[in-house]
Amino acid sequence: MRSLMPTYVLQVSYALVLIHLVAAKLPSDIKRCVAGDGKCIIENINVIFNKKNQGDESFGLTKLEPFTMDNFSIRQDPASPVAIYLTLNNPVVYGSKNVRATKVKGFGKTPEGRHEILLEAPYISMLSDYVIDGKVLILPIKGEGRSNFTLVEPKMKIVIDATSRTKDGKIFMDVKDLRVECKPKRVALHFENLFNGDKALGENINSFLNENWNGIFIEMKAPLYDAISKQIKVGTAKVFSATPYDEIFEI
Repeated sequence: MRSLMPTYVLQVSYALVLIHLVAAKLPSDIKRCVAGDGKCIIENINVIFNKKNQGDESFGLTKLEPFTMDNFSIRQDPASPVAIYLTLNNPVVYGSKNVRATKVKGFGKTPEGRHEILLEAPYISMLSDYVIDGKVLILPIKGEGRSNFTLVEPKMKIVIDATSRTKDGKIFMDVKDLRVECKPKRVALHFENLFNGDKALGENINSFLNENWNGIFIEMKAPLYDAISKQIKVGTAKVFSATPYDEIFEI
């Protein structure tokens, strides 16, 4: 489940890249927005995901569909209802081409304060190699193979708290805090080769996971949000450090 959130987080990071690298050589279908013009900012984000998801080196956009992620692991407290150690290797994420922004707040005449971006999509799916061991609610789980995590109709909010900094007469945004929240309509999970390929046990566990997805998601979302937030903060901070805020927007 963790892999899905980083997917949204990375997608939003690249959306921010587009929004903020507007002062130089933008493609003809990308507008330079007046600061605080939410409609214009939303349109630019949607152009990134829907029309430029294969990347565009002219403004540093990396390929988004599919999106390749770094390996990562998550370890839950043994006392938690979801007490697992999960490693995901070679994760590849699909569905970003259908992501769209629905609302933004902030990005006004000053970078100081709070900025928010709301996103939604029909689905986001992450395919990867996995290794898992532990307990989910009342059942043990153990296996190694291929996995599929899909967020169905997810809605996501990225919250950025920022301050301003002046250097060489230019204003920059410094990202002080970044938080991620996600509310999927449903989460679908599938692990191949559970319990060394025991088909009956594997099917039962996969069915159990999908029937109880909400309880599993509730238990795991806090550490997932923390990990995702740290990852997106690094990428977003690099963008704002490299590009003056007063060249990003007309202020």
